[in-house]
Amino acid sequence: MFPTRALLQLVPACFLVPFAVSCAAQYSGPESVEHDPAGDRYFVSNTVSGDILVRDQLGALSSFVTVSPAPYGLEIMGDVLYACSGGSVKGYALSDGEQVFNRNLGGSFLNGITTDGTFLYATDFSSTRIYKVDVVNNTSSILVSNTAGTPNGIVWDPTGGRLVVVFWGNNAPIKSFNAITGAAQTLVANTGLGNVDGITIDCLGNFLVASWSPDRLTRFAPDFASAGVNTGVTGLANPADIDFDVVNNRVCVPNSGANSVTLSDVDCSNRIEERTAYTLHTMPNPTDGLVRFDPPMLTNEPFMVLDARGSLQGSGNLRAQAILDLGDLAPGIYTILFTRLAHQVRVVKE
Repeated sequence: MFPTRALLQLVPACFLVPFAVSCAAQYSGPESVEHDPAGDRYFVSNTVSGDILVRDQLGALSSFVTVSPAPYGLEIMGDVLYACSGGSVKGYALSDGEQVFNRNLGGSFLNGITTDGTFLYATDFSSTRIYKVDVVNNTSSILVSNTAGTPNGIVWDPTGGRLVVVFWGNNAPIKSFNAITGAAQTLVANTGLGNVDGITIDCLGNFLVASWSPDRLTRFAPDFASAGVNTGVTGLANPADIDFDVVNNRVCVPNSGANSVTLSDVDCSNRIEERTAYTLHTMPNPTDGLVRFDPPMLTNEPFMVLDARGSLQGSGNLRAQAILDLGDLAPGIYTILFTRLAHQVRVVKE
């Protein structure tokens, strides 16, 4: 069973008033959920209405922006929410929904999207491609010209330094792709699942995938060495492009077949026990870039660097006894997350 504390099925509500029915914003073909850590809210793309809705922690829905063609995959990078829209990737300012980016990739049907903190990567469902987008320079390229299958959900794995992609169709596989060369590796040749739509990484480093046949979430270990395990989350109906809420430790599932969103809390208490408590020391504090840890790391440790919005700004493996250099980052507050230890520290970069 999936370690679960609570399960919320979120459906729009209509409020009865004398002689009329007044309806608030409603899900209409929900396809992708993206959690905004800074605002602690959820963005939900809707393929029937063409709207991206915002859901707050009290359950209230409001309109964020209308996108045409209808939005599919969503991804936050920096202060912008990016959406797959037809053959293009469009970006909207998190503050007010103003469109700030529009790049036509020449794609057929862009579906899944992810980021490594520098680039965006989008799957093309119809053309079986993966595109790489440089939003700073407004350029794009074909990273993978043929995925040898119908690619759907995609997630950046900072620990493994790879893109992990799930596929549509019967007995769907799971593959990884190198973000520089596009080289492919088959992680699971046959999941036994049909029409796998979404993928995300939970607080334990496990991969969660959403399938339509059967309607369920399946958990895979980071090395994909063993068969997937049914998480036990119920009430799913054609679960689509899922996300993990790192603030509240919950998996977020759009049910495209039921016009609802399921939020399922994950018990993160099974994390690997920490060897010791780490106290962050910087040189100086706040730092101009160099960060050391006391006591020093005894082994190489995979890490991620997140900005104040929870967007990935860097990742890698910190060598034992090494000093971490954040000199290339803009001034601000950052969280350094050691994924194997399930431990994090914060640092102010001047």
